[in-house]
Amino acid sequence: MTKLLVLLLVLLQMALTQRLMGSLLRNDIPQENSWKTIFVKQRVDHFAFDQASNERHFSQKILVNLDHWKPGGALFFYTGNEGAIELFAQNTGFVFDIAPAFDAAVVFAEHRYYGVSMPYGSLNESFSDWTKSRYLTVEQAMADFADNIVWLKESYLNKTDTPAITFGGSYGGMLAAWMRAKYPSLVQGAIAASAPVWMFPGMLKDFTGPYRIITQVFRDAQPDCPAKVTQSWDVITEMGKTTAGLKQLTNLFRTCKPLDRDGVISLSNWLNGMYFDMAMVNYPYPTSFLADLPAWPVKEFCRRTNTSEDVVTAIATGAQMYSNYTGKLECLDLDSDPAGDLGMTGWDYQACMEMILPISSDKSVDMFPDDKFDLESYVSSCEQQWNTTARPFWLKYFFGGMDGFDFSGYSKIFFSNGRLDPWAAGGTVIIEEKFCLADCPNILIEDGAHHLDLRSSNPADPESVLMARKQEVDAIKRWTARPGTRFEL
Repeated sequence: MTKLLVLLLVLLQMALTQRLMGSLLRNDIPQENSWKTIFVKQRVDHFAFDQASNERHFSQKILVNLDHWKPGGALFFYTGNEGAIELFAQNTGFVFDIAPAFDAAVVFAEHRYYGVSMPYGSLNESFSDWTKSRYLTVEQAMADFADNIVWLKESYLNKTDTPAITFGGSYGGMLAAWMRAKYPSLVQGAIAASAPVWMFPGMLKDFTGPYRIITQVFRDAQPDCPAKVTQSWDVITEMGKTTAGLKQLTNLFRTCKPLDRDGVISLSNWLNGMYFDMAMVNYPYPTSFLADLPAWPVKEFCRRTNTSEDVVTAIATGAQMYSNYTGKLECLDLDSDPAGDLGMTGWDYQACMEMILPISSDKSVDMFPDDKFDLESYVSSCEQQWNTTARPFWLKYFFGGMDGFDFSGYSKIFFSNGRLDPWAAGGTVIIEEKFCLADCPNILIEDGAHHLDLRSSNPADPESVLMARKQEVDAIKRWTARPGTRFEL
């Protein structure tokens, strides 16, 4: 395998990890709920004891809603993930929906090195060299959240016995679960939606799970849809070898720049990501989560591929639904950052250092070209990029026990995964036996995509997600109940 091909495969792997949870959230979604924005003083390094470290601080943004808060109520705390915190508040309506029943204060805390919570003032300065970026770790972020919860209970709410429930989706769901595991005296329970907590190196033996799920989702939408996708890869590659083929691809996909051979690689990577994204947000109603999309976008994509017998024309027609559903864009810009102004620098770093999530594809079992994850090449590329040392196995040991699946000391964590969600391949639903100490519900939502259960209630919600939310509410009741407490929901 040539060095160039290895590099391209590594870059594709990095792009795929950016699809974790809300990493590609859009920033133009209307705000449905209100909050007050406040900034709290936060230590840059929670685990150093020298005077210089004690004097280094930054401002962390948190969003607070006290519309339904009453003394004796709960604290609903969303553990922010890889983006500006407002984006998660706008897409996690479930927390606001149930707050009145628990007299709950609702808080969304921004993750360090994202949004405006930059330890060294700006994005560029915070990542200017390894001595500054090194404080972007899961452990430091969780220490921020622990400080937040203590301050909220002791000072802001002035009620130290307030039960705290952490919420999160995807990476945020992992953080929510880990907060309960590592700070059980501060967190009384956790709702961890679509959290691939068992997807780290050394845990899964088969890394093809996400792509196999995507393929099944497309097959469920239309039986022959995966075959069309499978056929298209080689045809697109062959077309990219001739001038006439490049021109035809440019016209079919309406790319902003005429495609050259490198552009065909970019197009193939874009299509790969499109299929991944469509499965993640295969919601039963129109959304603007990653892009403006119709209800059940996978089904609509497959339907549109029926307009032509030519496989590339069919795929291009379906792709227009994803790239330009509203018809407002003049062309497909393969060079644009789908995350807009989120700034994926932080997640690129995390996905290289600690949050390494191996994914492989195998054309014998899925609709994608063969791409075997190579941990050694991946880590080598990451360490060259960031001039630091990766820890691919650390989180497995730190959170999952030596065998990776040992949660025997954990309790009161609700794990939910959607059957339509690629990331369910690394979720707790992959095993059926008991895996924690006590009270860890572990459910698969039949008609659920990526953390659909955390979104606001919608008339189009399938019965399976309604049942999941009911179970989540019942769990929160158990975890927050005081003697004589009654809940109205």
